[in-house]
Amino acid sequence: MNTSNSLPSSPPLPVPDLAASLRDVTNSYKFYWLLALLDHVREGGVATVAIEELVARMVAAVWYPSNYFRLSFGKQDKLGEAALALRDAAQLPPNAPQAQVMDAARAHMAAGSDAGRLIRRLDKYVVYRFLRPFFAAQVRGAPDWEVNRRVVALAEQSFAGDAPPLYRFADEGRSIELHPRWQAYLHHNLAIVTGFCLWNLVTYLQRNNPNVPNIAGKLAEPGQRDLGAARRFWRTALAVQGPLRCVYSGEVLESVASLDHFLPWSFVAHDLLWNIAPTAASVNSAKSDRLPDFARYFEPFAAQQYAAVQAVAQQAHSGPLLEDYILLLKTPSVDALRGLPFAHFRRALEETLAPQVQIARTMGFAAGWSYTRV
Repeated sequence: MNTSNSLPSSPPLPVPDLAASLRDVTNSYKFYWLLALLDHVREGGVATVAIEELVARMVAAVWYPSNYFRLSFGKQDKLGEAALALRDAAQLPPNAPQAQVMDAARAHMAAGSDAGRLIRRLDKYVVYRFLRPFFAAQVRGAPDWEVNRRVVALAEQSFAGDAPPLYRFADEGRSIELHPRWQAYLHHNLAIVTGFCLWNLVTYLQRNNPNVPNIAGKLAEPGQRDLGAARRFWRTALAVQGPLRCVYSGEVLESVASLDHFLPWSFVAHDLLWNIAPTAASVNSAKSDRLPDFARYFEPFAAQQYAAVQAVAQQAHSGPLLEDYILLLKTPSVDALRGLPFAHFRRALEETLAPQVQIARTMGFAAGWSYTRV
């Protein structure tokens, strides 16, 4: 991800005006509007595109951050609110694919449902306000109700000039037309502009989600997760210790058939070993993305983790499997893990997990889950 505060220059295009569109934002919609435009360019889309199509892309792009990962977009943000409204109206799951979300957004806009009207309302702001920095001097001091009308007129007047805006309005305001030189610029600098936009989006989300882990990893649908290291770790522990027990049900586990994230993956968005434990498949399914009853399950979880670390640490060439624990415990090597007092291990694990439980609760993750034998 590009972390630069600038974009590649391309005189006479007013590239600083494009960068200025993402500064000092109080809502997320400008980031997602640009990302929707970039996706359109990436797919080889024509210069003129319906605003509703771009808005549907915006809702689909914000779907996972808002619905699956439950990030906060701020009290004033309407885009995240629209995604949540569409979820309820269309009865879509939090992990709905992008194409399904876009189809639902189009359908609800066409039907004029409450969710559809909320989505449509986005184009009352973002389409015009995104261009405002291109005409900062001309609209300065204008009343809020007048800004949109001036932006439309100014975009049309300057479209054939030496320093054109990113787009102008077409089809009686239902579409936008990307300027050909801007379209070429975005296509040529696609990776850089996307990285610039995502970096600014992460910065915005970090302000609204302090202490939430791995914001950058929660911007899109997750890829295929690899639990290979966790399986190797627990299989090694099983070979040394013998049968393990599920920390939730107490069931004896003869193999490592299912692995559970103690804090749900949809909150942490990582596969660090100190948050993973073997469990019965039925228990893992029942727990889903709920937070476990910390008072009830932390002690057996910590004890199981400690015993497994001690077992694996006795094996030759175990360093790669123990890297996550070395970092967690701030120990210099595998040798330092051997014989480490349980009290030290437990304290480090609790100091890591307990605050994150509270953050996850605040974000709306169901808390206090306990296993009930069927």
